[in-house]
Amino acid sequence: MDLRLIPDPPATESPIGRALTAMAAGEPVVLIDDRAKVPAGFLVAAAEAVSTKTVAFLVRHSSGLLCVALSGSECDRLDLPPMPGAGQSPTQFDACVTVDAANGIATGISAHDRARTVALLAAADSCEGDFTRPGHVIPVRYAAGGVLRRIGVAEATADLAQAAGRRPAALFDAVVGLRRPTELADPCELREFAESHDLVTVSVSELIAHRLSLEPLVSRRATTRLPLRAETMHAIGYATVFGEEEHLALVTGDPAGLDDVPVYVHRECLVGDVFGSLRCECRHRLDNALATITAEGSGIVVYQKSNSRHTADASSPAQLSEEELFPFLAANIVQDLGVRSVRLLADQEPHRNAFRLRGLPTRMHRLAVTAIS
Repeated sequence: MDLRLIPDPPATESPIGRALTAMAAGEPVVLIDDRAKVPAGFLVAAAEAVSTKTVAFLVRHSSGLLCVALSGSECDRLDLPPMPGAGQSPTQFDACVTVDAANGIATGISAHDRARTVALLAAADSCEGDFTRPGHVIPVRYAAGGVLRRIGVAEATADLAQAAGRRPAALFDAVVGLRRPTELADPCELREFAESHDLVTVSVSELIAHRLSLEPLVSRRATTRLPLRAETMHAIGYATVFGEEEHLALVTGDPAGLDDVPVYVHRECLVGDVFGSLRCECRHRLDNALATITAEGSGIVVYQKSNSRHTADASSPAQLSEEELFPFLAANIVQDLGVRSVRLLADQEPHRNAFRLRGLPTRMHRLAVTAIS
């Protein structure tokens, strides 16, 4: 699913809204990992609310390898070291040693026993002595920052639990095929399965869009005056929640509280911006936008710096690309500046969509590209 074309913000009746309502009530949902090379589906439930009935349902319709997504700090607190060989490829889970509850169970494999183990893993007051090793439940360490940091199933399930108001720990397992139970269910089977059991279905892409639309993604840092050829602008630096790159807002006038504020979003281009390469129009577009904003007396240029973290690498875990993430970062920066509605000075449909999802009414007004001497 293309995040640049996500529909209106999630509401109670949207898939993500229904999924969060179900998980808040302790019910399982079906998560479709549509970002994987081969889409797969998982039954997911908030770990702290898991019942024996829920565990039995998962075991009956899944691979039987019950996993619990836990933060790195929780894995460390409970002394859950990595399973040998875990996480050696970007598609593998960061699985920890398997565990059982130390008390209150029999063999550890029954639905009752595994439900108790899952509940202990999710409990804030549990300790390493509450578990025996090895066992029948697999703790899985997820990356801090969830799906905005690493697009994985463990991250997605924990994000769902936390967004539902539960502790960020989730029980999950892969759904097996309806017609070929020795294989995992395909997308059609997953929807058929969800309908037959009256379960909510939500995708990883919908979860990502939900988080990008609602959460703070940047924080304001330094502010200074920046003299340019036409006039002096205010330069405001923004750090992202990822902490690895900074973006810049060049502000003319005071756009706070104004409607139809001209905004231009510019991606860093070294050869064009600095050296004036004739092979691209980046410098001309930036100059034209600055001239337009200066002439109007109020407006914003968002200058976005690229970072290697968002560069695709087959040996690295899946992450959001700049094309997916940067429009939402720009929208959050403009939000922080107090703008009521936006006029984008470029034909940037992904940015208009991101601005709209973050609650900023937006229209587009494409500038002609002319050289400025």
